[in-house]
Amino acid sequence: MPRSYGQHCPLAKSLDLVGDRWTLLIVRELLDRPRRYGDLLSGLAPIATDMLAGRLRDLERNGLVVKRELPRPASANVYDLTADGRALEEVVDAFARWGRHLLTTRTPTDVVRPEWLARAVRAYVREDRTGPDLVLRLATPQGGATVRIGAGRVETVGDGDAAIAPDVVMTGEVDVLAAATDPRRVDDLVAAGRLHVAGAPEALRQLAAVFSPPRVRVEAGPAPGRVGAARA
Repeated sequence: MPRSYGQHCPLAKSLDLVGDRWTLLIVRELLDRPRRYGDLLSGLAPIATDMLAGRLRDLERNGLVVKRELPRPASANVYDLTADGRALEEVVDAFARWGRHLLTTRTPTDVVRPEWLARAVRAYVREDRTGPDLVLRLATPQGGATVRIGAGRVETVGDGDAAIAPDVVMTGEVDVLAAATDPRRVDDLVAAGRLHVAGAPEALRQLAAVFSPPRVRVEAGPAPGRVGAARA
């Protein structure tokens, strides 16, 4: 039987479905588009094939993922999120925002994919943003990704769409580009030669207002008021 926390709590019930290792990363891979099994296996490396197969079965059984066949001439099976599975985008984005500071320092052995950076950047965009659409190109040594930021939506643009020209291009290592989503750090990163930013002045001004500031972290000790409250 599937493992369960055995608690009648919405958090526990949710974790019963998506709390296992790799599960939310599979959801992350499927948020942009349906994918074939082989694409998931390579995109999630070093996941083991039996682990991926098991997690996909669990997601299908719980109504979060569906396996379907593409029409001809593709004739391939792909995995796609259901509406219930797609609703997990809010959860994935919340994790990306919470762990934003963790992306600004990279372990040399960590696998890097530009599309993961694009997903994180999408989560950092302010909900109250205004202004015209802005196309941002993220260029890293491992490849690039393009994000279109609009007043009502944020989406990753496929590299095959050559008709979409970027308004701003940010070039640097993944950890540098992640840090550059905080406008307060851009000038220092540019001055240090770690970040290159290209674009029209108006587009650069617009980009500076697009991102929410990182959350304030408490480095050590309990949150203010917690100790007193516990003793009361």
